Amino acid sequence: MEKIFDAHVHYSFGLPIEEMVRIFRKEFEDLNTEKMVFVSVPTHAQDYQITFDSAHNVKGLFLKKAFSPNAYAYAGLEHPDYEISDAERSALYLKQAQEYYAAGYDGMKMLEGQPDIRRALKIALDSPVYDAYYSFLEEKGIPVTMHIANPEPFWEEAYDDTFASKEQITKEMFGIMQKHPKLKLTLAHFGFMSYDIQQAEAFMQYENTVFDLTPGGEQLIEMRKSWPQWQAFFEKYQNRIIYGTDQYAFPDDDATTWKISYHRRPDFVQRFLETDDEFVYAAKTDTTIKGVKLDKSILNRIYRENLIALLGEPRKIDEEYLKRKAEELLKNLPENETFPEKDDGYKIVPSEREKRLKKYQENMRYIIKYLND
Repeated sequence: MEKIFDAHVHYSFGLPIEEMVRIFRKEFEDLNTEKMVFVSVPTHAQDYQITFDSAHNVKGLFLKKAFSPNAYAYAGLEHPDYEISDAERSALYLKQAQEYYAAGYDGMKMLEGQPDIRRALKIALDSPVYDAYYSFLEEKGIPVTMHIANPEPFWEEAYDDTFASKEQITKEMFGIMQKHPKLKLTLAHFGFMSYDIQQAEAFMQYENTVFDLTPGGEQLIEMRKSWPQWQAFFEKYQNRIIYGTDQYAFPDDDATTWKISYHRRPDFVQRFLETDDEFVYAAKTDTTIKGVKLDKSILNRIYRENLIALLGEPRKIDEEYLKRKAEELLKNLPENETFPEKDDGYKIVPSEREKRLKKYQENMRYIIKYLND
């Protein structure tokens, strides 16, 4: 099989960026990943409030540089944590998109449809405040990968009536496409539409829409229950489905745990697509799933060809912009940067906050040094 093109690679775990690059190199080589898209998620929500990692976009563009010429980077919008008018907000989002495009980012990643962020922002995905932003992306042919809602089976347990419903968030996504029908919109995690093939068909009626297969595994398990219908869907839209993993640079201090961690998602998706094996879904050990053994020509499109057709060659990086942004963050960070009070539910104590700040500064210094050398 040809080399893999992974459409959905993340970066976090607080690793120093030099370590991150080293670990990613080993993981990509082992997983046969030749090309990759680093997707930025600078915006998060905690206790109804938006929090930011202002360096996340910078790190994504740097990773693109480090893995050039085979890497791509998607930026994420940064949202103000103060009140502004709708006109000011619209201008802010457009200005960011223009800046990222000029800087050499290849697309945008939007987590704004994730339930916690959607609740904290209180802004519909098809709100007029996004119109100028979407119009710019549509005009320039800039792809956007969007996370909408979350898996249906867990919805009632996880979300109460303070959240927009799954139906509402999905409706808003269709509202975007009605206003911007040529937008190159990719839905991550198959848009959590594996429970409704008619909805998936409706999404594909727009000419530039794409599904990303990044797991959660529940969407593939659900598809398998009515595979003849989904097989026809995969055959019909074989040029508009792309492979992704939600991959990270996992800490490699324990070699066995590390290999299990970075192999879990790719192995699951590839075994499902390539074989007709019956196997246990690792994230839920009481669930077995049988692979669907797609035709090799379809696999090659999903694994590589479709994303090359969507993105073409990586856009040229404005290295002066990247260096300037790292220098600005290094200079302004002690006064302006805030970290969330909690991480994965655990309160961050002051000493840990200081460690994070120091690591943050070291990362910016490393990026600046790398670009100067």
